[in-house]
Amino acid sequence: MICVIVGPPGGGKGTQAERIAADLRVPHVSTGELLRAEAAAGTPLGREVGPLLAAGELVPDELVERLVEQRLAAPDAAPGAILDGYPRTTPQARALDRRLAATGRRVNVVLLLEVDEGTLLRRLLDRAATEHRADDNPASIAERLAEYRQVTEPVIDHYRAERVPVLAVDGKGPVDTVHARILRALTGAGLLPLTGRESKGGSAR
Repeated sequence: MICVIVGPPGGGKGTQAERIAADLRVPHVSTGELLRAEAAAGTPLGREVGPLLAAGELVPDELVERLVEQRLAAPDAAPGAILDGYPRTTPQARALDRRLAATGRRVNVVLLLEVDEGTLLRRLLDRAATEHRADDNPASIAERLAEYRQVTEPVIDHYRAERVPVLAVDGKGPVDTVHARILRALTGAGLLPLTGRESKGGSAR
């Protein structure tokens, strides 16, 4: 199963993607981590993206697409993957659809984490205080939220138009509670076997 997890900055995508990947026994594919790993390893692709990352520039879609395609071709991704951070734009979504179709695959489900902006702002400012991240300040947060609304939210409409199930999940509350909601949504959509974990509310692991 190919699952795309979408949500605003601070919505908890990375945390939940890791947990769902473990539930489904498929890899968590984070494009940010992949890019950094390629650059650190000095692979041919890494040598292309390394200078861009160092300069804080956006990596061209074509390079990201190649990287994701390469990762999804790995043996451990044969059963599927959780895609986190990609696709971020409608053109990327269309490119992903084409590359998956070439191998007889498709995006099976989109998980949409919904979190109000007040909660997002509190989370990101708390993260800034604990992790000392310079990009988590009110001005940059507002800019990233605006970019998400303008650039990434249309990806959700794209998949709805393609009749891919979009499961909207309330992303507020403790991590375990959100995880349990996701399990219930996947189970309700027939995408995860009923195990009993999805009925435990805040105790899902």
